[in-house]
Amino acid sequence: MNKATTYTATTASDLYQAGHTFDGVPFIAEEYYVVVENDAGRRFRHQAIFKGAESMICDETGEQHFSDLRTEASAKAERLEARINAALLAGIALNSAFWYEVEPAYGSDAYIKQGTEAQRAFADKSAA
Repeated sequence: MNKATTYTATTASDLYQAGHTFDGVPFIAEEYYVVVENDAGRRFRHQAIFKGAESMICDETGEQHFSDLRTEASAKAERLEARINAALLAGIALNSAFWYEVEPAYGSDAYIKQGTEAQRAFADKSAA
């Protein structure tokens, strides 16, 4: 990340498969994380992921169920976002060991500049 470029942190979420219900159906949950983005649309994602569900086993039946942790998970991500934005406003550089580059914001200058070949290389890198 370029220190002279201004970045802003935001909280984002994705869906993930947290496991299977007692009858074998995939249980889809939400996970939260922080992304920083600059004015050109270049984005980096923090490595911390806050899961929105926890697999539990019922003591009485032995069946698996999932507890909803979305409120707690999103609050943790929002606290991290606030700390990152405070650091950025104070001019403190982010530690690149905790961040990895992700796809630029759709329609942004960074997205347009990457071109078709760069998109393919990025997809291959992400798939590896």
